[in-house]
Amino acid sequence: MRVAVVGCAHGMLDDIFATVQFINEMEPNRTIELLLCCGDFECMRNSRDLETLACPPKYRAMHAFHQYYSGAKVAPVLTVFVGGNHEASNYLHDLHYGGWVAPNMFYLGAAGCINVGGLRIAGLSGIYKHQDYTAGRYEREPFDNSTMRSIYHVREIEVFQLGHLQQQDKRRVSIFLSHDWPRGIEQYGDLQSLLRRKPFFQEEIQANALGSPAGEYLLHVLRPAHWFAAHLHVKFAAIVRHQAAEANSESNEPQRPDAEVHATSEQEQLMTKFLALDKCLPRREFLQVIDIPTSMDASVASSEQGEPTATTDASAARDPPKVMFDFEWLAVLRATHHLVSSERYAPRVPQEDMPIEENDLLWLRSRMEEYMAEKGITDKVVGEWLTDFVKTVPAYGEENEWTAPPVIGNPQTDMLLELLKLPHIVTTPFSGRNVSASVEDPNAIDLDDDEEEQEDEDSGAQQDTPMEAVATDPNEIDLDE
Repeated sequence: MRVAVVGCAHGMLDDIFATVQFINEMEPNRTIELLLCCGDFECMRNSRDLETLACPPKYRAMHAFHQYYSGAKVAPVLTVFVGGNHEASNYLHDLHYGGWVAPNMFYLGAAGCINVGGLRIAGLSGIYKHQDYTAGRYEREPFDNSTMRSIYHVREIEVFQLGHLQQQDKRRVSIFLSHDWPRGIEQYGDLQSLLRRKPFFQEEIQANALGSPAGEYLLHVLRPAHWFAAHLHVKFAAIVRHQAAEANSESNEPQRPDAEVHATSEQEQLMTKFLALDKCLPRREFLQVIDIPTSMDASVASSEQGEPTATTDASAARDPPKVMFDFEWLAVLRATHHLVSSERYAPRVPQEDMPIEENDLLWLRSRMEEYMAEKGITDKVVGEWLTDFVKTVPAYGEENEWTAPPVIGNPQTDMLLELLKLPHIVTTPFSGRNVSASVEDPNAIDLDDDEEEQEDEDSGAQQDTPMEAVATDPNEIDLDE
């Protein structure tokens, strides 16, 4: 599959889609089928959403997303993204488990895993901050300066959930998306080149503090084939060669020559190709096109053997890819839902894994068929993501943008939890009620001024210095300050 990957979007969707279309015009027989974005998507539907964007007010701008939300424009390619530290936090919170933010634009959720065109795509939204890592999802609207930021901080429970992938479903994660870099990833690439471009990373690197410890853990547990990230506003590539599984290394059986070849092949698979990209600005390396093999490519290639006139482009033989459920991920959500908390001081996750068994997957497949029959869903295949995009609030510029009451919740989340037979814990049922009438969370504790100032520096060493920002690009606005 031909995939385009973008670093920080910062709302510049028109520019990103124009770039994709330009590439497709240059190579019409090898079109891009999937666009992945590594955060700071900024899907603000209207002015109310804009007020939840965690950045100084002078840098807030609506950009173009509201036009895709309203239907005035449609994304020309299936777009899948994770959240960063500059987002419409209210909207993404309502879609905590993932869903459509606009037609053809899919949010992976705070953590999630889906299948698209034979690719298994997992992701983790937000950035790591140790003070909120073990907290529950306690943030409630209306957000204050503290919760506007803590809401996009990675939580331990979501990392715990992602770490349970590849238990029953042995298919390897093809792509992992994050906003943060995994901690220590700089050691697997050209470190000196990185420091020449970003010399102020030196101190964090020496302290082993550049990047996310949670990402580092998932990198070595899941060992995905590809890992894409953003946040630091610089292009950087690395290759992580993972050690063989302990079970293989402890085997005392003699290896036959053909077994050695197989082992070598397995070793080649135990490699993660990491790529971080810049933000969408002129003369910046913000987009990369990659051809990623899929199981569907293998099927097309097999069917074309012996036909010299057939095109070698697998994408030409396929319909546009669909977003499909990952049944193992749904099983993980069910098995760990009792650990999810809406309290600030949440219980720690257990040390032992939650077992995911084949019966859990069988129940989900049966439940999916039952649910589709109950709801009369006939326009989707079994296993396809069941929810459709739902417009829940007025778009920017529409007559009732400010007069309509604020809305919380999303029917897509309601439908997903109903499918899984799970209650709302960190989310709220869609009702359209006025947010100001909601009860404030008694566990919310405001940070003092000093802590708020620290929170405003959420990128840490990952932000450009003002001098560099001015020197590198006169059009650049550093939203990390």
